[in-house]
Amino acid sequence: MNWKWGGPMNNKCIYYVEGECEEQLINALKLTPSKLIPGKVRVYNVIQKLIPKSQLLMIQPGTMVTFVFDTDVPVTEFLQKNIALLGKYCGRVKIVYLPQVLNLEDELVRCSDVRAAEELTKSKGRKNFKADFCRLKVQECRNTLERHHLSMKRLWVTKVPEAFSFAKYNADLIKQ
Repeated sequence: MNWKWGGPMNNKCIYYVEGECEEQLINALKLTPSKLIPGKVRVYNVIQKLIPKSQLLMIQPGTMVTFVFDTDVPVTEFLQKNIALLGKYCGRVKIVYLPQVLNLEDELVRCSDVRAAEELTKSKGRKNFKADFCRLKVQECRNTLERHHLSMKRLWVTKVPEAFSFAKYNADLIKQ
């Protein structure tokens, strides 16, 4: 994967996100005016499972393959294998890493004006936050993020734990 990236050749982007909340976040940030390059979102935890060969073969050359993942558990075996599989089965793709340090809730707190993630959704507690966040309509989610001054400059840029140091800081490739 030594191919130099000069921009989206075919304007294709696929987001592999850890769960429904990450899917919600990506979809909200893709709304007009978009904060992220538009693309298909697949809920598939690349930290815990290998991307099936059948999916890999469908990825077109020049596609940006974006991995959204938590870094709270320092196990990277599947992530590294998924990177290798992309190199083996996909021609000229660019991998974009959106590491959440340490998880989605921490990332949202760091990048907005809330002191706890549950303030975004007015949840009764941290364990209710994810269900409440996922229940929001996409536009409502976007409005909530904007109301709490979500900073795209601070999103997905925190230094990752050592186990994830191979994941290059390149979130700016998909931010608009």
